[in-house]
Amino acid sequence: MTQPLRVRFAPSPTGYLHIGGARTALFNWLLARKEGGVFVLRMEDTDAERNTEAARETIFRGLDWLGLTPDEGPEQGGPFGPYSQSERADLYKKHVEELIAKGAVYPCFCTRERLAELRAKQEAEKADLGYDRLCRHLDAADVAKRLEEGVPHTWRLKAPLDAEGLVIDDKVRGRVEVAGKDIEDIILVRANGVPVYNLAVVVDDHLMEISHVLRGEDHLTNTFKQLLIYKAFGWEPPVFAHLPLILGPKGEGKLSKRKHPEAALELYQQRGYPTEALVNWLALIGWRMDGETEVMTREELIRNFSLDQVSAGGARLPLDKLDWLSGEYIRNMPVSEVARAIRPFIQSQGWHAEEPLLLTLAEAFQPRIRAFGDIVDQAAWVFEDKEEIEPKALKKLKKEGAADILEAYIPVLLEADFDDVEAMEARARAFCEERGVGLGALVHPLRASVTRRTAGPGLFDCLRLVGKERVIRRIREGIERARS
Repeated sequence: MTQPLRVRFAPSPTGYLHIGGARTALFNWLLARKEGGVFVLRMEDTDAERNTEAARETIFRGLDWLGLTPDEGPEQGGPFGPYSQSERADLYKKHVEELIAKGAVYPCFCTRERLAELRAKQEAEKADLGYDRLCRHLDAADVAKRLEEGVPHTWRLKAPLDAEGLVIDDKVRGRVEVAGKDIEDIILVRANGVPVYNLAVVVDDHLMEISHVLRGEDHLTNTFKQLLIYKAFGWEPPVFAHLPLILGPKGEGKLSKRKHPEAALELYQQRGYPTEALVNWLALIGWRMDGETEVMTREELIRNFSLDQVSAGGARLPLDKLDWLSGEYIRNMPVSEVARAIRPFIQSQGWHAEEPLLLTLAEAFQPRIRAFGDIVDQAAWVFEDKEEIEPKALKKLKKEGAADILEAYIPVLLEADFDDVEAMEARARAFCEERGVGLGALVHPLRASVTRRTAGPGLFDCLRLVGKERVIRRIREGIERARS
């Protein structure tokens, strides 16, 4: 019977959820859903000094927001728990003892100073770098004596001395190999008794029956080390697929937490991108269905996702495409959903908007916003009576005749029904015809007075949003500005 597909996302809770990590989780989730497999979340939290509970929560809630709920994990539980490495120390110890009993590892008593001197010498002589296996050839009695005396030591894996090399049949990168001369005796257990990352990962992936490991290409060098550990245990390794790194927005190297604020998933949550738009966008960073289709539902992503179509090259973070995609999603949402989504951003500013006004705002700004948080900047003039006027808008007000036409238009507005936008526009056109001027002679200074801007939703939608009393007051203020 073929082993069921099982994939895992294994972040370290040392900071926010990186957008690259979110994409890795998404690709794992998509593959699991397409193949009817299992998506596992595992916390690689053995770095006690850097791990934080806040970071764990950020990862949990970030995956929830993306709709990538694990089938098994620290919160969900499952048959292969615990799902945090910090709770699996006994399992690692047991497997280290197994390797010691098999003679697959040996104690290394080399100090940090000795290893630093060795590296400096190798660099000076332009020789191959790596451990010289000094302790591998120590006399057995000498080793036993040092262990009995408690001399500090690590445990190193005995790599094959006659190895021709190692090969990975990577599902994204194809055949990848490392030469035998580059294979060294890697450390598996530190001097403090804590297993290194590579040993813990191999034990976890084996015991959790992970069939496919999808992770960033920066783990490729680790994979060769892990293959040696699989061989030492006599275990079959999983299928590997190393995903392309996400580069900065301008292609300027790897997207990093230190240099790029755009690396944090929470930034996109805070700005208010629709979840489905962000998932769609993430899927397209390094993967293409047919080179043309870009807007896809979650169901379409699941149906079409394939490792064969994942690029091996680095993928630039396309922020402009996110704005475009998000705008497409927002324009196709029911107005009531847009209203519900912009509500918390309106409230965050201390602005008050009852349901009718929220719906009117949603209807007016739906074609213009690219994220729900855009409403704060774009609709500030609706709520803020003292908002500063844009220089371009002030120019419209200062234009010759602008003040006169605004003053003449006030009586028309006083008689208007602000809920009938079409009737207001028709009456404005008639007003301009009566005065023998183009419609622009009225609408430009009128928009400048009411919104203090030169662009926005339809002008008469803007009037409806502000309301008759405030519109008249703002026009009078605009006339004063024009004549000052």
